[in-house]
Amino acid sequence: MKKIIVLLIGIVLIIFAFYQYNKKDYAAKSTNLYVENFKGENDSIKIQSAINKAESSKIKTVLLDDKKYKITSPIIVKKGVKLLFGYGSQFVVEGNFRVLELEKNASIEGAYITIDDPKFNSEVIYLDGKNKYYNTWNKTQIKDINIINWTETNKGTGISLYSAGKENEISFVNFENIKVVGMETGLKLVAKKPSTGQAWINANRFMNFSLEDCVNMIYMDSQVTTPNEISGNQFTNLQIQLSNKTKSIIQVSGQHNEFHGMVWDLNKIKHENELIELTDKSMNTVVEMSSVPANRVLDSGRSNIVK
Repeated sequence: MKKIIVLLIGIVLIIFAFYQYNKKDYAAKSTNLYVENFKGENDSIKIQSAINKAESSKIKTVLLDDKKYKITSPIIVKKGVKLLFGYGSQFVVEGNFRVLELEKNASIEGAYITIDDPKFNSEVIYLDGKNKYYNTWNKTQIKDINIINWTETNKGTGISLYSAGKENEISFVNFENIKVVGMETGLKLVAKKPSTGQAWINANRFMNFSLEDCVNMIYMDSQVTTPNEISGNQFTNLQIQLSNKTKSIIQVSGQHNEFHGMVWDLNKIKHENELIELTDKSMNTVVEMSSVPANRVLDSGRSNIVK
């Protein structure tokens, strides 16, 4: 009897040791860092800690669990790190601050971000040209994103691209499968004249965007060309749902920018002003939105085409 008991205990110990070995081996081979394995006073700190660890380690993907995270301070996705949301992951933003800023070669995928504070009036996703996103081999990507302002205040900006310093650049970045609802501005691109040198936001792709119930859907501010330009950007497969709060569909500057898509329910607009404005700083723009009548388009630029 004693031999049987000893034998059973031995088997249990062997199984336990084997389990622990496999567990450690799996962890060593894991291609992700899991936010739930990091400690912090709140969710924002835990997420930032995981990102910081990824920046300095060989594992560059940070994975969020399928749960709600209360976001109370800014999160910076560091250079070379990808922040990957689980299908059930959700950010609930409380406060007024820039939610996510991406450094060079950083990416986010699968984000579901909700604004749950009427005081919010900042950017949800922000790229700054000081990080010099350039060349076709740069890895920065923003994909499968949902941004919703629950508060009905229509404040803040969904996605913001900003370039203002010497040789600041945002180029060859893909934004894909994006939904923005209830913001003041859905998508904003701004290139300011630097004191020296040039700044630009060129050659980016904005694919499969759905914008709904925003005051301004797409806003661009630049010169026609350098020293501060926004040119050669492609906006394809746009679906734009207007509301009685909408004032503008597109304001365009720069050259060789293209917009292709559908606009819904113009009857909800309460004013008679132009909804698409090609400013005097626009050139060679192509706008293909057949559901917007010609009398709602103001073209002050040069060699623009509106279909």
